[in-house]
Amino acid sequence: MTESPSTIKRNDLLPWVIPEQCEACADCVNACPVFGLEMWQTDNPDFSIPWLSNPDACIGCGKCEEVCVWGGINMTAHVEEARRRLLVKRPAGLTRQHDNRKFNLREVAAQMKVVILTCLDSRLHVEDILQEHRDNAYILRNAGAAVTECAIRSMMLAIDILEAKQIILIGHRMCGLRVINTKRLKTVVETRVEAEVSQMLGQPFKKWLQLSTDPETNLRKQAEIIRQSKLIPGDIPLTGLMYDEYNGHIYRIFGPETKVSP
Repeated sequence: MTESPSTIKRNDLLPWVIPEQCEACADCVNACPVFGLEMWQTDNPDFSIPWLSNPDACIGCGKCEEVCVWGGINMTAHVEEARRRLLVKRPAGLTRQHDNRKFNLREVAAQMKVVILTCLDSRLHVEDILQEHRDNAYILRNAGAAVTECAIRSMMLAIDILEAKQIILIGHRMCGLRVINTKRLKTVVETRVEAEVSQMLGQPFKKWLQLSTDPETNLRKQAEIIRQSKLIPGDIPLTGLMYDEYNGHIYRIFGPETKVSP
């Protein structure tokens, strides 16, 4: 007996990508609560489309479909057909973008001293990735990998005193700051310090927290703060990476880049 559409459960659905209608905005990728969708390159190097490399990761919530204003992705109840398409019958020229951007952090640390800024999330096992070369890495941690005055100070010391030769920023897609309740947190803080909050922060609370719902955009924003700092030498390469909590791999987002030519 075939189920009627009204009785189909949401976790019995899978996303069906329509490349011809996709605008490569990545809104669906950022909306996915389990980070199952990824942007994949097409045979056009300047254009990518979302793709689900692991159908088992999908919970069928439909958030990707909800945020797509172009009609480029729809949820389908034809799960087995969608699974075959996702795994086998992919559009011609489709290449998993992450596979092209894998970054060997351990290899870089074996060649030079580096200063790394990443999130304080304990799931980012940077030291384990570096293995025997961890002594060549000066690791800084700050919530959301935010580049603050304190972080700039530590980077400057690592470069000028400890002879670090490259700055590496490492973000991650499952950062808890994406879903933080700013109003509730502000209320909690204000109960402790009352009227001193505004004077202490000197700017809106949310801006002071440096929250972002887009990990890659946030990574580039933090990189720009480093580039604008006169305390960081212009010939120090800067690399932006993204840590994948699901497989432990690190992927290159940009770099290495320098502010000026060496």
